[in-house]
Amino acid sequence: MTEHLNEAGEPWLVTSIEDGVACATLNRPEARNALALELREDLKAFLIGLRTRSDVRVVLLQAAGKSFIAGGDIKVFGRGLEMSPEDRSADMKMRASGAGGLSEIIQTLPQPVIVAARGFAVGVGASVVFAADLAMVSENAKIGLTHVTLGISPDGAGTFLLPRLVGQKRAAQIALLGEVMDANELLDLGLVNWVVPDGELEDRAMALARKLADGAPVAQQETKRLLHGALDRDIARQIAAEAESLARCALTDDYAEGLRAILDRRAPRFGQQGS
Repeated sequence: MTEHLNEAGEPWLVTSIEDGVACATLNRPEARNALALELREDLKAFLIGLRTRSDVRVVLLQAAGKSFIAGGDIKVFGRGLEMSPEDRSADMKMRASGAGGLSEIIQTLPQPVIVAARGFAVGVGASVVFAADLAMVSENAKIGLTHVTLGISPDGAGTFLLPRLVGQKRAAQIALLGEVMDANELLDLGLVNWVVPDGELEDRAMALARKLADGAPVAQQETKRLLHGALDRDIARQIAAEAESLARCALTDDYAEGLRAILDRRAPRFGQQGS
């Protein structure tokens, strides 16, 4: 695969794994990190590779420059105008399936996923923010499913995620009007967890990631699994799922360590890795 470089000669995607934190940084600042197909597929491949990494406890997604993801690559979409209607339709279907696949990977990774976003996260960029377990944004964040302003419908699983986060009526308002929400609106709606000063975003997000990485991984992974399955179960099945999760957690060394830490009046030192 040909490596794609930005204007500074750096890779479009920069990744690292250190102290339990897997970090992926989108690195096309000159294009406001528009999610070109190649960048998207590289990110998906990196995330898929984390599924079975016992040394990875939390995933952090962030971006270089002044915006997180300013949608898809408009220049590529523009070239689609030269295609026949049938080919253009097939191309858009393929791209939408891939974008939805990215959100699905984020949602189904066993590890908690944090997004740290500044500036614009629109179109598929908004869907990525919505897909994450936790979202921290800077004060200048502008996020929305803006697809309708281009005459297309949303992708990236945005129409799956948004109603579950804010309810059907508010989701319709946001998506049908192509609303772009500022940081305070996002916080009020529960679409993000924290709003921080722009200059503190990376440090605050990494501090959060490290805090999670110090936690009990099996308990965190079981909690994520329970939360993501909750809306698809009735209460009886959710209670049964909780019981099964607790049974698995009870088998871990971290459970014993957590109890000992409380009895000894000290901070726990969790060490068992999740799977």
